[in-house]
Amino acid sequence: MKMENETAIVTGSTSGIGKKIVELFLMEGCKVAICSRTEPKVNQTLAEFKEKFGDSVIGAPCDVSDPIAVKSLVDKTIESFGSVRILVANAGVNLTYGPFQYLSLDKVNSDAKTMIGINLIGVINSVAAALPYMIKQTYGRVITLAGGGANRPVEHMTIYSASKGGVLAFSKCLAEEFKKNENDIKINSFFPGMINTNLYKAQVIEAWKDKKTHEREMELVKKYVMTDIEKSCGTVIPYALPTCKKNGESFRGFSVMKLIKGFKKLSKELKQMRADNSE
Repeated sequence: MKMENETAIVTGSTSGIGKKIVELFLMEGCKVAICSRTEPKVNQTLAEFKEKFGDSVIGAPCDVSDPIAVKSLVDKTIESFGSVRILVANAGVNLTYGPFQYLSLDKVNSDAKTMIGINLIGVINSVAAALPYMIKQTYGRVITLAGGGANRPVEHMTIYSASKGGVLAFSKCLAEEFKKNENDIKINSFFPGMINTNLYKAQVIEAWKDKKTHEREMELVKKYVMTDIEKSCGTVIPYALPTCKKNGESFRGFSVMKLIKGFKKLSKELKQMRADNSE
């Protein structure tokens, strides 16, 4: 097993991408600490994993926007496993899907506070809490989740994209600092692709588009451009291993050519669907 002597924290790991990464790590022999904001979800996910992997997995509720909670999770991981060699800062949330112009100032402020708090500040908190231990052991592997809009414009996910752009900038800047010291600590950013998770179940702005139309469009998105979650998350493992020499880079869990072809088919079907609706 590739990760038999490894220990990891994966944030936001009771569903979706985080949960799949945990599963793949555990299958490779890694010991993993899981977390999410909701204790019942942590307990349920922990029970699922313990049934198969036993004491190789621990968990705790943790709101990554709270530095005290993150520090507590890191301390619990050290206490249970003796080290934290890998951090996957995965926790993320998207609250609204639709054009920014339809959002009131109050809604913008509320969404931004939550999304930037979890998606960006949560990553910064997680790294800040784990880094002292990694420096002490002179070793660490950090993977951040960049996501849609971090490096290119994405419509209708403006605040989410802004938070992910911040994650990418933070990761690249920190990588430059890591290059200047003798510790074997690397940080890289993961672009998982479009995966059918809770991020794509954000509330559509109904003043812009009715819910039924959005749901029909999302079915076509799933058909043509969604990425397989297991294949995507499997690309994380090489970046979590001691053999990883890359630092400050971005890596994808999807095929760009396949995505381009999928979007062409999607565009054609959406155009036809809208034409049919206008008749």
